[in-house]
Amino acid sequence: MSVPSDSAEVGQFTWRVEIRFGDCDPAGIIYYPRYFDLFHQAMESWFDGPLGLPYASLIRQHRLGLPSVRAEADYRAPSRFGEQVAVVLSIARLGSSSVHFDYQVRGPDGGLRVTGRTVCVVMDLDPSSETFQRAIPIPSDLRQRIQTFRRGSAAREGEP
Repeated sequence: MSVPSDSAEVGQFTWRVEIRFGDCDPAGIIYYPRYFDLFHQAMESWFDGPLGLPYASLIRQHRLGLPSVRAEADYRAPSRFGEQVAVVLSIARLGSSSVHFDYQVRGPDGGLRVTGRTVCVVMDLDPSSETFQRAIPIPSDLRQRIQTFRRGSAAREGEP
């Protein structure tokens, strides 16, 4: 179960999620590759929330994808079955066709569990296009939404 945060810092989006049994290894701690899935889920929720552009709409109607071309993580402390963690997303860099996301995963006590970064490119998903499945420049309306979020004037989580 995931829930939006009740507060956010300027230019940050916080997405809260409970660590489930299926996320864990036999020791009862989150299996380390699951963090990359959490990063992606936080990004999807960021589109649905503060950006005001549902991720499903981005793919289905706008025919744009955001595949990761680079991903990294540094593990500081384990997260355990049943804990609710906060995945904090911020934009490190906005390129001509790429978005560099920074992530922090914090435990219930606010302690840092994991830091991560993904670099995603905007990809054309229209099969009739000459640029199908290639990186393309970020469309101006999407770029504007991201820049507005970075300035902190985007809608907060839970607001329309």
